[in-house]
Amino acid sequence: MRRWSLLLLPVLGCSDISGSKGVVALELQLPNPAAVEQHDTVTLVARALDADGHEVEAEIFWRSPDSILKVDSTGLVTTDTTAGSGRIQAHSASLFSDLLSLEIHPHSDTVLLTPPTTLTVAAADSASAPLVAGVQSFAPDTVGIGNTRILYEVVDTTAAKGKVRFEGGQLAVRVATGLTGEPLVAVTLRRVPGATAPASVVVRVSANRPSGAAVPGSGQTFTINFQ
Repeated sequence: MRRWSLLLLPVLGCSDISGSKGVVALELQLPNPAAVEQHDTVTLVARALDADGHEVEAEIFWRSPDSILKVDSTGLVTTDTTAGSGRIQAHSASLFSDLLSLEIHPHSDTVLLTPPTTLTVAAADSASAPLVAGVQSFAPDTVGIGNTRILYEVVDTTAAKGKVRFEGGQLAVRVATGLTGEPLVAVTLRRVPGATAPASVVVRVSANRPSGAAVPGSGQTFTINFQ
């Protein structure tokens, strides 16, 4: 399991400014989004900081007031089988961080691409039809998982650079799915004005669990043919 692969979200909080051994704040690093999946784990990270913002050595402990998740002394979070949310907190001596929430998502069983996965962009069109993907859980009922980061990336960037792009001008874009009512995400691939697009472009789609592990089905592709 990769220890950390997602954007770090720093949060500072303290209840006792005197701290311990020069510690005046605790910085917690959470995955983005702040979530863990059922039957999966995620390791949280914390640092002790002094008044100048420098990291100092200090023993840091973890706790959760909610039975829906458990966190051990190393920051390893495990969950029961219930989706929902739970709170976690780090502390060092009398210094406590703020209580922070972790969402508990259904287990990600697969990345699914919505057909068609081969699209044609007519010569008169500037962009492809939407490339739509989502992450789903199949147990106990099939449900889409909201607020999942899905990565779309052009496979052959050398051939495509300066000729096509996603919104924002990039050849790779990570987009969050909607919430539970809209668990899909869509992007479009556009021609660069004035440039001749390649005959075809392959776009790879992937997603990761909060722990950093790849969701099954990652690596599937869309093929976009340009006329």
